[in-house]
Amino acid sequence: MTSGEATPLFVGRAGEAERLRACADEVRAGGSRLAVVEGEAGIGKSALLRHFSASLDDFTILWATADASETDFPYGVIGQLTRRADPSVLARFPLLAEPAAASTPHVIGGQLLLLLGELQPAGRPVAVVVDDLQWADRQSTQALSFVLRRLWSDHVLTVLATRPAGGSADESLDRLLRSSDRTTRIDLNGLAGDEVARLTRAMIEGPLTPGLSDRLHDYTGGHPLHLRTVLTEVPAEMLRDDGLRRWPVPRSLLVAINAQLDRLPAESRELLDALAVLDARTPLVTAGRLAGVPDPAHALGPALSGGLAVWWPNEPQSPVALVHALQRDAIYDALSPERRRALHAGAADLVGTAVSWSHRVAAATTTDETLAAELEQSGLQEAAAGRNAIAATRLGWASALSPGRDDRERRLLTSCAQSLLTLRADRTLPLRPQVEDCAPGPLRSCVLGIMDMMTGRIPTAEEHLNEAWREAGAGWVAALAGLFLAQITIASGRGADTVEIAGRTLALGDLDPATTDLARALVATGRMWDQGPRAALADLAHLPVAGVDVRDDSLDTLATRGVMRLFLGRLPEARADLRTVAVRDQQGASSRLGPATLALQSVVHYLAGEWDESESAADRARAVAASQDQLAFDAAGRFAAVCVDAGRGEWQRAEGRLDELSDIVQTFGSPPDIVYSSLAAATVAQARADFAGLHRSLQPLLDGTTLRFKPFRLWQQSLLVEALTGQGRLDDAEVVLTDLRAEHDPGGYLRDVVARLTGQLAEARHRPLDAVEVYRQALTVEVDADTAPLYRAMLEHAHGKLLLATGSASRRDAATWLTRAHRRFSPLRAVPFQQRCEQDLATAGLTAAESEPGRPLTLTERELSVAHVIANGRTNQEAAAELYVSQKTVEYHLSRIYAKLGISSRRLLADALRGQP
Repeated sequence: MTSGEATPLFVGRAGEAERLRACADEVRAGGSRLAVVEGEAGIGKSALLRHFSASLDDFTILWATADASETDFPYGVIGQLTRRADPSVLARFPLLAEPAAASTPHVIGGQLLLLLGELQPAGRPVAVVVDDLQWADRQSTQALSFVLRRLWSDHVLTVLATRPAGGSADESLDRLLRSSDRTTRIDLNGLAGDEVARLTRAMIEGPLTPGLSDRLHDYTGGHPLHLRTVLTEVPAEMLRDDGLRRWPVPRSLLVAINAQLDRLPAESRELLDALAVLDARTPLVTAGRLAGVPDPAHALGPALSGGLAVWWPNEPQSPVALVHALQRDAIYDALSPERRRALHAGAADLVGTAVSWSHRVAAATTTDETLAAELEQSGLQEAAAGRNAIAATRLGWASALSPGRDDRERRLLTSCAQSLLTLRADRTLPLRPQVEDCAPGPLRSCVLGIMDMMTGRIPTAEEHLNEAWREAGAGWVAALAGLFLAQITIASGRGADTVEIAGRTLALGDLDPATTDLARALVATGRMWDQGPRAALADLAHLPVAGVDVRDDSLDTLATRGVMRLFLGRLPEARADLRTVAVRDQQGASSRLGPATLALQSVVHYLAGEWDESESAADRARAVAASQDQLAFDAAGRFAAVCVDAGRGEWQRAEGRLDELSDIVQTFGSPPDIVYSSLAAATVAQARADFAGLHRSLQPLLDGTTLRFKPFRLWQQSLLVEALTGQGRLDDAEVVLTDLRAEHDPGGYLRDVVARLTGQLAEARHRPLDAVEVYRQALTVEVDADTAPLYRAMLEHAHGKLLLATGSASRRDAATWLTRAHRRFSPLRAVPFQQRCEQDLATAGLTAAESEPGRPLTLTERELSVAHVIANGRTNQEAAAELYVSQKTVEYHLSRIYAKLGISSRRLLADALRGQP
């Protein structure tokens, strides 16, 4: 907003305004707050927001008003917000200056978080205000949802005004309204009786007859727009005549507005007609030219007095607009067909190219192949640029204008395909009868298949997509059908089918680089499910050895390689690949698998013993998944979080997260979700040393004693060996262990796991000397970057315990290994494992206090997240970008960390996190 904006008379809403002021005071005192103002059209939401914003003199205000005509424009609302920022500050965030349609919402949200931090110098708060949120584009709502989940220590007030949600409300919008746990909801209803009286006195000169305000309240229900219309339209003397039982005002509000329009001068009405057709904030001179009035400023006066228009005279180009959508609809609907067509035709020459298309379509009175062909070409250009929603709209218009059936159906089906690529089935499903009426063909089958896939009808979806894939032969329809079909087969764990389908899609050629890379990633993933990760690495041989050398259009295959290296136990290589994808994603490269890499990074951190960082990465992954409706990517992050909770004995949290994973399995039921859920439950049982529970948890992954799924097969095998050995099923354990020895990478972290399991099986077979030798040889291998601290400590513990039990070495040697294990468990805060180790130390005559000096870190989870990123050498700005928070948040937490630990440098922080004094 600007100081020059014309503000209508405002009365009432004292309670609602006070609640908003209380939110602002909370933000001034520190922290963030979300206020949601909800009410029907015309109830006064915009007036309340303008009135409240005028009181925020000490805030930096970013304001956006969503528009029904711009719901297809990606990041349109974000663009409005950022344009209100200081240009010199905004210049530091090029992704926000012109957000690309292909940018993922969490990346734009992360940049917006950084911008909000820059706009808070010396603690100056920021207000983010979005009016008419129900019209916001999907990408903007997802980005805002992500921002609200990551406002940790920022002084940001977010105010969102929207209409009550209907049955077809966008899920991303609903998620946005539930994104913060610090939310104030304000429901706007009609004005109260005393507020109606105040407005009546303000708008009517002279005395009022007794009971007039009560009659007005009863008549309008306190609806502000209806009330203002009555007070403006009905002559004051008629309102004062209490002998009249009925006022000559139409019952319909829209008719009342038309009656008000009839009282305006002709040139004012013509100007309002032009504004209704333009339907946007427009320079006054442009509206005047379209209306054909010689003096638009003079014509505007009566419209302003009547409350029908609003003017921003102090802004560049002096824009003007209608006050409310109801007024716009009334004016537009009253236009004769010829007048409407003429105004749209004139508007097409006065506005920008993007907006002119809608005016050209509205000006058409019959089918028009020339215009339809131009729209089709424009739509396909938008599709090539990744702006699928805009492409769908223009192709839909082209279809409606097409005189020939073949052209009409082709354009309709292409429009539906582009719309479905936005993953918004709600816009396309109503067109299903028209799609089914189209002549049979591969494009029709493809569209029906994607519709079925998005509505959960997987068997029929697969039938349609298979038909499209076979019949299309080549071209973009075959590629589209192949990619969606491959995703169905991979989601159901049918790796061999995925390899065939994605391979044939790849062989089509003529695919853009990013789609080619996705097809390659699907081939490799399918082979991993079919033959295991080692075999699948051959499909990724085209990648450079170093992930940093990979191009942005090859990030999907790089992410896939990182996942396979993780499954093989190669932690440094997996970390390097996944981190490269995550960093490029933050920089706007927007790989399709970028959001999933955060979750898988949390698994790498867990294995590498960086449990606090694992929790932080899992938290970020959940925020990304929630903001982008990608719950299918959520399971890996939740799995890593359960592993950390189990390792630390946080049983209640672990069980709660296991329930969440079970819900994901119930919702999706895909093999990856089953694997993560079962492995998480098994890891909890392992931490409890519950071998029967461990075996039960693995049952969904087993066919008898054979593992069903190849990814994470090595992790599954290790847990299965432990469960079988613990239950005395030694022959079965030997079979699985033999398989594990053959498959694992001797250079990865699994070497310690295999050694421990081999030794424990030897112990169970009463061959303690063999077990001692296995442990001894394994522990001669130096700790390196591939070592998983938990598993090395479990190996050391097993060795020390066996030495103590057999007396095959001195008590001091046994105590040495037990002490090493305890010191390795301690920085992880692996309580269950520590406690079992302490029991064995006690048997050796030692206590935990003698073996571990202690590391009293009293940091919160968020402080630990910041601490570990900073200790790894990131600058404050780099840490903020990696954590998806503002730089102010990093600085705030860093100051608290230094104060708590009594340190003053990053080097000392790194020492403290390593447990050094």
